[in-house]
Amino acid sequence: MRLLRSLFELRAVIEPAAAAFAAERRDRDDLRTLKEALGRMRRHTLSNDAGRAADREFHAAILTASRNDALITLRAAITAAVEWTTRLKQRDRALPCDPMPGHVAVYDAILGADRQAAAEAMRKLVDLALADAQAALDGQIG
Repeated sequence: MRLLRSLFELRAVIEPAAAAFAAERRDRDDLRTLKEALGRMRRHTLSNDAGRAADREFHAAILTASRNDALITLRAAITAAVEWTTRLKQRDRALPCDPMPGHVAVYDAILGADRQAAAEAMRKLVDLALADAQAALDGQIG
């Protein structure tokens, strides 16, 4: 549980800030990468390797679009946290909440160049993922 909390704390600190920077600094290529990753996530879902790869690409693309070199160096850590927590959440069951609307909200805010909305949408997405992971752990323990 301590590792899980640490991973989500890392994501909660880094990803909303990266999304805010991405909203003001992204370019067409970044938007295309994000949109394509969303399309693959929708098509494959997060229950298989292709969908999880698209999810990692989405989160990595946000860090890249931040144009902050220090944040970009955290791509491997953030995408590993995304992968590990997604696998944990779906080990024995489908996700209780559909993560696609949250990802779309992040994309829409970045597309609209709205820093505050991007940060808030990412904060909500990370919080949803944490709630799903905690529910998965509660189901294993209980």
